Amino acid sequence: MSRGQALLDQIIAGTAERPPHVRALRLPDIAGWEPGRVWAEWRVDPQMFHRGGAVFGGYLAALADSVLALAMFTVLSDEERFSTADLRISFFRPVTGGTLRYEASVLHRGKRVAHVEALFRDDAGRIVCKATATQIIRPMSQR
Repeated sequence: MSRGQALLDQIIAGTAERPPHVRALRLPDIAGWEPGRVWAEWRVDPQMFHRGGAVFGGYLAALADSVLALAMFTVLSDEERFSTADLRISFFRPVTGGTLRYEASVLHRGKRVAHVEALFRDDAGRIVCKATATQIIRPMSQR
């Protein structure tokens, strides 16, 4: 098990130290993982609503960026790190309450590049948004 995978287990157990940005944005933890995939749910917080009464899209983008990164930890060795080269999100319907369920999957992992996707669903199972990322994989020694 890699250090990244051990971190995922700590996140699920609630024993991981949360990075400053995760604490500041109050991003939820994942509920589970397996190689190439993570999943979670979030009870929608009205404090994240814009004036129109739905979750601010920027918050959903931050949540997507976080879960896409956690999916990458499932496929990296201890000698690898990654950075996001491209993040895209498409919104299909507003998120106005309930529980948002989402999962991120590594669609393709090459030697230097990975493509990751996250789908977010509302209580009715409808897709409310979709995010994709291109991740650049580098050796840990390369800064």
